[in-house]
Amino acid sequence: METNSIPLIVDLDHTLIDTDLLFLSSLGVLGKSPWLIAHYFFWLWKGKGYLKDQLVRRFEINIPELPYNDNVISYIMKRKKEGSKIVLATASHKNYAFAVAKHLKIFDDVMASNKDFNLSSHNKADTLVERFGERNFDYMGDHMRDLPVWEVSRLSIIVNATSRIIANTKHLKTLIISSKA
Repeated sequence: METNSIPLIVDLDHTLIDTDLLFLSSLGVLGKSPWLIAHYFFWLWKGKGYLKDQLVRRFEINIPELPYNDNVISYIMKRKKEGSKIVLATASHKNYAFAVAKHLKIFDDVMASNKDFNLSSHNKADTLVERFGERNFDYMGDHMRDLPVWEVSRLSIIVNATSRIIANTKHLKTLIISSKA
């Protein structure tokens, strides 16, 4: 077994899974209780973390049935076998994130949003640098909002890369993973 001391940080929405939990929980809550639409905008006004906290209180996601990205899981397992610490770091609510981690049993730690803090974009980049140091982790994500994190990571692992993301990460060390086999 090789030893890799560089942690692998993995995003959840559209990276580990081929969907978005904020979207699913919003549909679930508003589909079940459409009159909450007025509350929805108030919750959002109070912040994305607060919105996510209100949604998670009202909607349970079927974690085993989520569309997991097999290529991402294979890469995670390879890195785990090499000795990397694997961390799920997501803007999704902590309750959903910990449930996914418990289901998959491949993560050493979980970092996620709560009602007071949305772990996304610059917030995620700052939190990861504070914890691991700049260029002391590899980051797997899927979206332009991940650019601040890729900018401070050692390796930028891009899932389902668009031409826009490729153009904006040319100056970085990248690895591209597709969700298609």
